[in-house]
Amino acid sequence: MLSELFTYLTTPCPRFVRRMGYLYEAIAMRGRSRRCAASWNEHLEKSRAAVLAAAHACRAREAAVILGSGLLLDVPLAELCAAFKQVILVDIVHLPAVRRRVRRFANARLENYDISTLALRLFETMKTAGQPLPEPLTADFAFVSAPSLVVSLNILSQLPVIPGRFVRRHMPAVGDQDLHAWCRRIVEAHRASLAALACDVCLIGDYAYVQHGTDGSREAGSTLYGLALPEPQATWRWQIAPRGELSRHEAKELEVGVWSHPAPQTSGRSRPDGRI
Repeated sequence: MLSELFTYLTTPCPRFVRRMGYLYEAIAMRGRSRRCAASWNEHLEKSRAAVLAAAHACRAREAAVILGSGLLLDVPLAELCAAFKQVILVDIVHLPAVRRRVRRFANARLENYDISTLALRLFETMKTAGQPLPEPLTADFAFVSAPSLVVSLNILSQLPVIPGRFVRRHMPAVGDQDLHAWCRRIVEAHRASLAALACDVCLIGDYAYVQHGTDGSREAGSTLYGLALPEPQATWRWQIAPRGELSRHEAKELEVGVWSHPAPQTSGRSRPDGRI
């Protein structure tokens, strides 16, 4: 507990990041990753392998951008730094341990950026009653001029989680149906942002869940608010919550997919609909 409190108090981040729970969630993720290390290991290894496969297939070697770098658990940082002139690690908050690790690599840098594009606007909306929910925008990756590779790394389903939780807590007038549709638009906007990029793109993320009960019950559904994606090039199951993590009677696993595509042949053209 003291370690978590110290990290919370000493991690630099904007006020809205702290107040909305992004910093708390990053610290909590660190704890879950330690408790569930045995169950997460295969997923993390396959995620790193998928990133490296996309990197090896990339013909240009200027800059690699990792969206959702998090705790670097699924980022093959040393290999990327050896393969590209620059590696940019993007997330809304970076814990001190991550900052220390990245400093070891001269060509790696951290970028604080809200990949959902709406957290600050949502935080400001809370201050004025009756304001509509802010709409997600196409991401602006102005921090890198011409990336060779952009990887969306295990964040697609996560982008609406904290904003959705914040809306439920502070904007109770928003109904479940409207909130569900808004969360789906966040997911759709991220997918559209990737499709608009004129470089190699790799999307790695979960798209479905299965929850098992010790009584034999089974619940399954989409983690993307019903958004359909094309057939992934690779899939595996992530044992995200072994029995005892959520409760003594439940275990949860996620279906994870990989969608990796080269840059469009004509610079500036979006990929055909459905490829990412």
